[in-house]
Amino acid sequence: MENKVQTIHRTLDILEALSKAQDDITLSQLQEVVGLPVSTVHRLLNNLAERGYASQDRETRRYGPGPKLVEIATNALRTRRFNLQLIVKPYLQELMNETGETSNLVVLHGHEIMYIDQVVSQRLVRLSTELGSRSPLYCTGEGKAILSGFPDHQIETYLRSTVLAFVTPNTITTSEQMWREIVSIRKRGFAIDDEEHEEGVRSIATPIFDHTGDCIAAIGISGPTTRISRERSYQLGPQVRHAAEACSTQLGYHVPTTTEVSTS
Repeated sequence: MENKVQTIHRTLDILEALSKAQDDITLSQLQEVVGLPVSTVHRLLNNLAERGYASQDRETRRYGPGPKLVEIATNALRTRRFNLQLIVKPYLQELMNETGETSNLVVLHGHEIMYIDQVVSQRLVRLSTELGSRSPLYCTGEGKAILSGFPDHQIETYLRSTVLAFVTPNTITTSEQMWREIVSIRKRGFAIDDEEHEEGVRSIATPIFDHTGDCIAAIGISGPTTRISRERSYQLGPQVRHAAEACSTQLGYHVPTTTEVSTS
């Protein structure tokens, strides 16, 4: 039994090495990565190639991932295990339980966010948003969180094509201000809507990424400023960030190490 388990682990090490290599690699290069005898690597590679999990170029003799890996990954992504709403729902409930505030899940819809799920606060004074409703990216916590997850060129395109109009006195209305805001969001790991979309309301949100590294959604909490002060926003931010990172991880995203939270 121990030998069979060892073989399984070694085979998985080879598969992971093949999938991480940016190009096909030689047998000796693969042997260096996994740290196994060449004969063992060659035997396991042959087994993988027979099943379609590895491929060898006939001319270069180098190895790479096989088509079976793509088939399995594609099939896996269609399962309930990788359904965004099913993954996020427990974290929405957890955030509401821990913070006492309404938690939201939004996705990108054109140049807006669309609310697709929420868990409403149980407090007497509470916020709720109709599912399916849409709001701007630039003046909402979840929207700014999604913007911060975009590559820079996509942010530039958005800012060139969008009028940053006043919604409240706190709304960010220039590209220069928005870039500074995005830099701050990326640094601390969460966005704050400081009465920018609705007076008397604050929200804290963090982007969610899928297995390709694309920002596909955001998770956030919102509540009245009487309960969510600016100071409390920074205290709640890490909770929201950790929930979003857990969701991203379950979607297959590798979450990078985050920096220390700054209140500047």
